[in-house]
Order: sequence, then structure tokens, then C-alpha cells
Amino acid sequence: MRFEWNDDTIRWYQNANEYTGFFKHVAALIAPKLGGYDTLCDIGCGLGLLDLELCHSIKHITCIDISQEAINALQKTLQDRNITNIETRVMDSSDINENWDVIVTSFFGASNMDDFLPHCKKLFAVVSGSHETELTPGKYSPSKKQTVPKIEQTLQQKGIPYILSKAIFEFGQPLVSKDDAVKFVQSHSPGITPEVLDSFLTEKLVKTGNDKFPFFLPRMKDIGIFEVEGRL
Repeated sequence: MRFEWNDDTIRWYQNANEYTGFFKHVAALIAPKLGGYDTLCDIGCGLGLLDLELCHSIKHITCIDISQEAINALQKTLQDRNITNIETRVMDSSDINENWDVIVTSFFGASNMDDFLPHCKKLFAVVSGSHETELTPGKYSPSKKQTVPKIEQTLQQKGIPYILSKAIFEFGQPLVSKDDAVKFVQSHSPGITPEVLDSFLTEKLVKTGNDKFPFFLPRMKDIGIFEVEGRL
């Protein structure tokens, strides 16, 4: 299912990364392995938060996403920060017809990485683990399409060698008000009842003492990073 980028989801995602430093932590695991490479493509880049961290470790990054809204938000960030070695493209991953030294997929496309391997020398796929906590109540939590066990099984079935690194980082959601918390959970939990919503926020919502983000929904995000040799 395609993630819907809009003003709220963009704001929430950027705020979560600002508050927790999640993608800085992820980038710290990938950046040391980029030595000797010059070009990188992030397929399904979203807001490009990982690329904003990796751009100091490689000469040029191409960010690809099907969402014009996500690319617009990334372009604004690049302009605001005067970052010149990241280019953006609105395109579908199935239309890729060029090559890079490195391809990165972050919570997207890992199950189809075999399609991307002919276009790179190295591929990194960041996927969700199996034991992370959720930002929405139990049955309303979205099912994960790509998890470490599923991708491992796929790679093993295809006979594709890989190196797997695992980590757990905080990637909860900071919120500007209780109303913002309600809107966030409702947005990510279609069909949630008022009773379940109230119970969930009573149990999970934390006061931070932070003026900018006075409330916080904690979540430890369990990830795996697959490193696979490309076919260039």
C-alpha cells in the first residue's frame, strides 16, 4: 500500500526524526561502508531523511519517489540547507534504467531488490524487524509487508548472499498538543473507536516538558539492514 504524504504526515515524520535522530543513527551504520563509491540512489526515498544524513559521505545522491508531495518537501529542505549534491526525481521504481555505485531502499522495495541489483555495485535495504513496538493500538497497527525474516527467506530462496546488521532505535512521535495526538492516531488507525483511542492515549502518551513538543508517543523501532552485492 502506498503511503500517503500530506501536510500532516510530512510534518509528523520530520518531527519524529528531528526529536529522535532516527535516520542519523541508521546512516551511521551505512556511511562507513560507502568508501570507494561515488554515486548513490535512494529508491522510494520519501522525505529523503536518510539521504540528508548520507550526503556528507558520498559525492552524489539521486532520490527517487513516486510522490510529488514527498519530493516537494525534500526539495524545500535541500534549498533551506543549501545542499547541492542531492538531486530529486518523481518516478516509479519500475522505470529505472540507469546505474549507480550504491542503491539504498529504506522500508520500501526490499522484496524486489533482485530487480535493482543489475543497476548497482552494492545495495543496502533497511527493513523493519519483528519485535518493534507500535504507534497505534494492536489490531489497528498496519501489517508489515517487509520484515527481516521475510526478506531473509526471500534472499535464501533466490540464493542471494547477504550480510545482515540489526539495531533498535527510538523512533516515537513527538506531538504539539493533545489534539495533535488524537489526529495522529486517528490518521494512522482508520476505524478506531473513541473508547479505544482514549484508552490508548491514556496509557501511552507521555508528557515531555519540552515546549516545542510537549507530548510524545514512544516507540522503539527494530530494524535490519541487508547488504547485498550488486551485479555491475
